[in-house]
Amino acid sequence: MIKRAIPLSKTPLSKTPLSRTARSLLVAACAALACVLVLAVTGFFGPTAYDTGERRITVAVGDEFTLEVPARPYIGEHWYLADPKPDAGVLDYQGTHEDIEGTEKGIAGGGDGTAYFDFTARGKGTTTVTLLHCPMARCGSAARTTATASPVPTAGATEQPGDEPAFFRYEITVR
Repeated sequence: MIKRAIPLSKTPLSKTPLSRTARSLLVAACAALACVLVLAVTGFFGPTAYDTGERRITVAVGDEFTLEVPARPYIGEHWYLADPKPDAGVLDYQGTHEDIEGTEKGIAGGGDGTAYFDFTARGKGTTTVTLLHCPMARCGSAARTTATASPVPTAGATEQPGDEPAFFRYEITVR
């Protein structure tokens, strides 16, 4: 038995017209994708977050961003915004908050998590943000009121938080 191919259409596939419904769906899908991309680029889904491995940061005026650091308050680990504070003409410090496992179940400080230091880029320039990492309650209560450079060492640019107190310095450039 000989089988013969039956052409589906005499019009090439690339020139096949789309139905109105298909065209409308394609336009809607492209528009939705464009919206998601614009929202992602403009930071609509939240501020951009930088971890301890990213110490040279460039943002634009008006951008909101977060420095996020590992938090384990159950072992006495805490982070503080240290002196000198960032230049207020360049950055607005919005405050800090933590997201710790177990806290939603009423077990305050019951697990690992993240501490967030939130900023808004106010004006063009470069400033330094210094965070003091205090593991195992080694900095004492004075760290809250005055975190100074002595005698705590400064963490290297690629160093992760360790078992000793250290300053983590971030160079922030606002363009």
